[in-house]
Amino acid sequence: MDVLFLGPAGSGKTSLISSFSNWIKNTQDKSVSCINLDPGTDYLPYEADFDIRNFFTIESIMKEEKLGPNGALVRAIERMVEMEDRIKPEIEKVKAEFRLIDLPGQLEPFLFHSGEKIINYFDAKRMLGIFLIPAEMFSPKELAIAELLSLIVRLKLEIPTINVLSKIDLCKNTEEIEGFLKSPKKLRKALKEMEGGVEKDLIIITSKLVEKIVKEQRIIKTSAKTGEGMNDLYDVCYEVFCSCGDLR
Repeated sequence: MDVLFLGPAGSGKTSLISSFSNWIKNTQDKSVSCINLDPGTDYLPYEADFDIRNFFTIESIMKEEKLGPNGALVRAIERMVEMEDRIKPEIEKVKAEFRLIDLPGQLEPFLFHSGEKIINYFDAKRMLGIFLIPAEMFSPKELAIAELLSLIVRLKLEIPTINVLSKIDLCKNTEEIEGFLKSPKKLRKALKEMEGGVEKDLIIITSKLVEKIVKEQRIIKTSAKTGEGMNDLYDVCYEVFCSCGDLR
């Protein structure tokens, strides 16, 4: 099973991969490997079985092509696509029942600059997307935007995707977040109470769209720091695949 971790910058993808991989190793009779596709990271809290930085880094691209950080990130994604014949065989050497995949910290360049082609490195039939919503940055508006981003990920990458709350240890209003996620009507009511004109109307309209398309999901709350939610995250991975009949 290939598990792709996505989310906005600062959502804690790398930390959760580290915590989840350690939990699987220590509690489950399953092999697990970590794949780093973030060429911009300076530090990894886990041991990467494949590391894109062995091919290039954001810093090296900035120096070689005289680009700024954002331009270098876009170029890095382009390089990953261009170098598929070299990178894909190395990734295929990584064998494990669970392969946890770490992406660049900024989601937008990956989604809108050919990042979906990187999915060709993997078997899409065995891939699941985990979209992280950082609980510490919660507001009704941000939650609605995060759910829309998650839907875009699902449509763009064409893989099953589930929303997971991260950094739950830093959140003081967990019950309120769960209430909004379980009840779209409650979320829309909170959105209607926001100040603003066209922007507010647009967010409400998009939240209705997400509600029509996305099925009701169990709320998974996780903390890389405390280890909360690792068992639930593990279970939901299997639930998604078993419901699709793709796990072999």
